[in-house]
Amino acid sequence: MLNVTAIVPTCERPFLLQRALRSIGAQGLAPAEIIVVDDAGQEELTRAATQRWGFASARVVANSHAKGASGARNTGAEIATGELLAFLDDDDEWLPSYLSKGVRQFDLKDLDIVCTDLLCHFDDGIDRPGKSAPDKFTPDLFLIRNPGLIGSNFIIRRSLYHEMGGFDESLPTCNDRDFGIRLSLRRKVRCERIKMRLVRHYEHNEPKLCDPKGEAMRVGVRRFYEIHSHRMTEKQREQFRSNVQRFWGIDESGNRLNVTTKASAISLLPALKAWLDQQRVRIEK
Repeated sequence: MLNVTAIVPTCERPFLLQRALRSIGAQGLAPAEIIVVDDAGQEELTRAATQRWGFASARVVANSHAKGASGARNTGAEIATGELLAFLDDDDEWLPSYLSKGVRQFDLKDLDIVCTDLLCHFDDGIDRPGKSAPDKFTPDLFLIRNPGLIGSNFIIRRSLYHEMGGFDESLPTCNDRDFGIRLSLRRKVRCERIKMRLVRHYEHNEPKLCDPKGEAMRVGVRRFYEIHSHRMTEKQREQFRSNVQRFWGIDESGNRLNVTTKASAISLLPALKAWLDQQRVRIEK
């Protein structure tokens, strides 16, 4: 059986990090190593906390690449020894069978990457069906929206990750979509979706890179459009502009627009919650 390195980027969120680490500790298949990458320059505090929580074997390192999730993930991957890499954002968690089911597919089918479907969790404590991972990878899936590939719901061969150059560190946000596009453009990559919701993605109002009003979102959208707009049809460009204006109140260059958006934490999360409740009812029926 292939061995796995679990990589957890974290930045000044110890309570959330503790929850993420506990979900790793609860795995039916334990990873060969756990690497926690501190993105806040507080690795000594993070190391002390992980030891206090019972994760003394976890390796805590400072982010040695560009600040942000991409750089932190690349830092962890650079020193990982596992044949497989499994990333977990510090505000998400894996269900107990995530690694065992994922690694089993690698062993059975000689795959390069495995993705699982998502649960979406709000402060009310209810799990709702989130996005489903894509059945196949094509660039068009990622140009306008994220079809269900985030930093916490895929396991990838370390060799492939390095061949791809990891995550693009010029993208503080939209890096998962860019990763999906670059993966799609590679020939003969063996991918599989596990049609089970094995990752709990938390929607919350705590500080995060994807804050609609934050600088990271402006920079990420602008850079993503610079890199990938040439792949878009004119209709897709229009859809892209419409989406970033609607949800984040910016244009494709990251400029703030004087418009009413659905992107504020006050209005967006309840609307998303209501929509997911409708999906949950349909699934239960």
